[in-house]
Amino acid sequence: MSEYIIEGKNLFAGYPAGHKWVKAVEGVSLNVQSGEAVALVGESGSGKTTLGKVLAGLLPHRQGRLYIGQKPATGRPVGEIQMVFQDSSAALNPRLTVGKLVEEGLVIHGERNKKERLQAVMDALTAVGLTAEYVNRFPHQMSGGERQRVALARALIMQPKMVVLDEPVSALDVTTGAQLLQMIGDLQKKYGLAYVMISHNLAVVRHVCSRVMVMYMGKIVEKGPVADVFAKPGHYYTEMLLEAHPLPDPRLRKDFTGYGDPPDSVKPPSGCRFHPRCRAAVAKCKRIPPGFAEISPGHLAACHLAG
Repeated sequence: MSEYIIEGKNLFAGYPAGHKWVKAVEGVSLNVQSGEAVALVGESGSGKTTLGKVLAGLLPHRQGRLYIGQKPATGRPVGEIQMVFQDSSAALNPRLTVGKLVEEGLVIHGERNKKERLQAVMDALTAVGLTAEYVNRFPHQMSGGERQRVALARALIMQPKMVVLDEPVSALDVTTGAQLLQMIGDLQKKYGLAYVMISHNLAVVRHVCSRVMVMYMGKIVEKGPVADVFAKPGHYYTEMLLEAHPLPDPRLRKDFTGYGDPPDSVKPPSGCRFHPRCRAAVAKCKRIPPGFAEISPGHLAACHLAG
C-alpha cells in the first residue's frame, strides 16, 4: 500500500460568528495516499473549502490530529502541501508579473539563488503549458484559463507531494476547463502528485478522481470509490446530489423532487443532520447520529438505513 501523504483524525475547524463558533468541519477523519486523487463534494457551505484549507495549513484545526507522512503537521516541510483556489484573479496579486508571482514561494522561504529561481520559474511554466513570454505579463493580460495555469505553476514550483484544488474549472468555459483537467491528469502522472479536488461538478469528479468523500454540514456522510458511490449511493444526501446533476441523455434522468434548504449551521439538527430534508427519515434519524455502515468494500455511508 502507498504511504499516506496526509492523514487527519477527528478534525474540527470553523469560524467565529458573533459570540458563537460555527463548526465548518466536525469530526472528519481522512487520508490521502501518494499519487491518489480524492474528491470532496457537497453543496455550498458544507465545509469542503474549510477542510481543504486545514489540509493545506492555511487554517488551524481546533481539535483532532493531522499528520503529513508520519509526522505531526505542525512541523510540516515547506511547500509539501499546496492549494490552488477557485478564483485565480483574486488569488494573484495584480501588481506582480507572472515571473514574480510564480517565484514568490521560493523567495519567501529563501529557497535557491536568483539564477536557480528563474530556471525553476521557467520549468514550472513549461509544465503548465505556458511559454517564457508569459514571465513579464500581468494577470489582467491573460485569460482565465491562463491565470489558472499560473496558479498551478505557483504550486508546482514548491515541489509539493499533494495539491488541494478548489473548484479549479468552475469559472472556465467547457473547452478551457477540459484542457485544464487534462493537464492536471498529466501532471499527476509526471510528478506522482496526489490531489484533493473540491468540486460540485460530479462529471469532473468522475473524470479525475478515484475516490470521493461527500460532505454535509461539516461531516463526511459517505466515502468510497467514485464508481461505487455514484452507481449505488448509500446516503440519501449523495442520492440528492446525483439527482440534481444534469445528465446528457434525457432517458437516464430521474425526476428531481427537491429536498428543501440546508438547516442553520449555527444550530444544526440533532441526530442525523440530513433528517429534516430526507424523504426516508425514521424516528431514530432524528435522535441518534449515525455511524458508518459498509455498503461494499471501501464504500461507507453514515446512514441508519444503509447497508
